Amino acid sequence: MTSLRGPERLLAPAVLGVRDIAALCGGTVTRGDPEACVRGTTADSRAVVPGMLFVALRGQRTDGHRFAAEACRRGAVAVLASADVPDVPSGAVVVVVPDTLRALHCVARAVRDREALRVVGVTGSVGKTSTKELIAEVAGRSFRTARSPRNWNNEIGIPLVFANMPVGTEVAVVELAMRGPGQIHELVSVSRPEIGVVTNVGESHLDFFDGPEALAREKGVLVETLPPDGVAILNADDALVFAMRRRTSARVLTFGWRAGDVTASEPRTLPGEGSAFRLRTPGGEADVVLPLPGRHAVMNALAAAAAGFALGVPVPEIAAALGAARVLPMRLAVRRIGEIILVDDTYNSSPRSVEAALDVMDELPGAPRIAVLGDMRELGAASRDAHRRVGRLAAGRRFDLVIAFGPLAADLAGAADEAGGVRVVHTLEPDEVLRILRRELRPGAVLLVKGSRALEMERIVTSIEDERVGDSTVRERGLAWT
Repeated sequence: MTSLRGPERLLAPAVLGVRDIAALCGGTVTRGDPEACVRGTTADSRAVVPGMLFVALRGQRTDGHRFAAEACRRGAVAVLASADVPDVPSGAVVVVVPDTLRALHCVARAVRDREALRVVGVTGSVGKTSTKELIAEVAGRSFRTARSPRNWNNEIGIPLVFANMPVGTEVAVVELAMRGPGQIHELVSVSRPEIGVVTNVGESHLDFFDGPEALAREKGVLVETLPPDGVAILNADDALVFAMRRRTSARVLTFGWRAGDVTASEPRTLPGEGSAFRLRTPGGEADVVLPLPGRHAVMNALAAAAAGFALGVPVPEIAAALGAARVLPMRLAVRRIGEIILVDDTYNSSPRSVEAALDVMDELPGAPRIAVLGDMRELGAASRDAHRRVGRLAAGRRFDLVIAFGPLAADLAGAADEAGGVRVVHTLEPDEVLRILRRELRPGAVLLVKGSRALEMERIVTSIEDERVGDSTVRERGLAWT
């Protein structure tokens, strides 16, 4: 369940006794053998591996108690539930607890505390996932390393990471996401990081906060909760992040372009391929060829190098790990599709990440140059100004056409049109985006597709890929967004 890196093979998750689980969670064994044992935990009945504990969570869309019997038929040994589950197969164990989510947190903390584990927590408005992946690559050069997979970065995913932590793990790298006030504190109470990395503070999630300063206060909870012998790794180029150094009792290690303990000098752009630079750390220097595009990727690499230095990874090994980095799907993935270059950045969107994507486009040769820019969600009261600012920014780059997609992107289109110098189209229909692209894309074109996750703009990318390899059925079937 947890993605692994390291020089030695890790074992399976720890074995937990049902009686111990009940005691940890303040629960009662209402069915089955209290002496039974489980290995591994899931809240998804489809992901059950024989021997697991199934946690029945109640959510907005469904209730996990409905799937408890199915989980047991798939091999779950025990169920954590908030009420008795009468339809589970004979022999299955049921532990009834007051709150299954809090019970999952208790199980995760127990597993985390029984291991001699160093935890690196990563938060920030942009770049969390990429930085987490880079840190895991760096740490894996010297330690048995586990990292949170996919989007396991919230109040359910983080405890599942630790509940499934393989025995013998030495370093765990976890991404700490946030949707509202108090969530970072909730996540660090489970993960208890020794090293905390803050990448930046932007405008994401302003639906839940009064402004960037309030957002910074929430992100700063990570460094406030570090132990005195821990390390806070802070972006020296971001004033709101750099100010967090006054909020921690841990040692502070900074990274940045202009200043910091870990910096990049002699940078060179490798168009479409990445960057080369001289990595400078308190522990020495090394040349790095980073196979990830964009200036922002270098900043993520510097954060990862700082975490590696804090862990004690030798600088040459840090440089080698950064050189072996891989582009994540849907995150500024640059690839050639037939005779065009496609930049797929459809995982999410915010003003800062759009600027990073535009920087990458500046590095790529080709024409015509087209950007499909979708809504940026969760910006709260700042949404209109943010979309207009991005529209002006896009108009000032070397684009031949900007397609603004989604209701909020109307402000982006309006500002880009007012700025002049670029053709602008606004649409609410994904099929209209495709019709325009079919007309405009020709050999040598460079295309950026970017928008917030809710728009599912990866469907546009998939359709373009299908058409460029000759799948004519795409033209008839459309996209049928709902």
